[in-house]
Amino acid sequence: MSATVTETEAAGTIKLVAAYDEKKHEDASSPPHQTLSPPMGLTSTQYKYHDYLPVYDEKTTFPALEPFEFTDRGLAADKAKPNLLSPNIPGLQVTKLTPSIGTEIRGLQLSELDDAQKNELALLIAERGVVIFRGQDFKDIGIERQKAFAGYFGPLHIHASGDPPSVISRVRL
Repeated sequence: MSATVTETEAAGTIKLVAAYDEKKHEDASSPPHQTLSPPMGLTSTQYKYHDYLPVYDEKTTFPALEPFEFTDRGLAADKAKPNLLSPNIPGLQVTKLTPSIGTEIRGLQLSELDDAQKNELALLIAERGVVIFRGQDFKDIGIERQKAFAGYFGPLHIHASGDPPSVISRVRL
C-alpha cells in the first residue's frame, strides 16, 4: 500500500512515505490534467486531487503552537442568523439531525460567505456542535482561499501529521 519516495528540496533530501494506496486514486475515467507541480515525481495524468493526498515525513519539524488572543466570531453574530439561514437563499435546505445536536445544510457554499454569515456560522456550530455542509468547492478553490476562510476564525498553524509537502509548502504562515 505505501511506497517510499525520496523528494529533493533546497535543504536536502526528504524521505516521504505515501499514506494511501495509489491504485485507489487513479482517475482513468477523466481526461489528463495538469497539477501545479506533481509531487513525488508523479505525472500530470494522476488523480486530480493528488496534491492533497497525505504522505508522512518523519524528519521535518514545525514550531509549537504559541498562545494567542482569540475572538469568538459567534459573539458578533445575530442570534436569529438571518444572513446564513435566510429563506431568500435559493436552494438552501437546513435539516436538524437531532433535536439538539447536528445540522445538515445544502445549497450554501462556505467559500462564498460574507463576514456576517461567517459570524452566524460560528454561532451555529457552537449551538449545534456538528454542522455538515454538502457539495462544497473547497478542493477546487486553492490553498490561499482555504487559508483566508479558516483564518477568519482564528490564527492558523501547521498540523504536521500526514500533510502532503506540496500543501505544507503553500501553507507556511
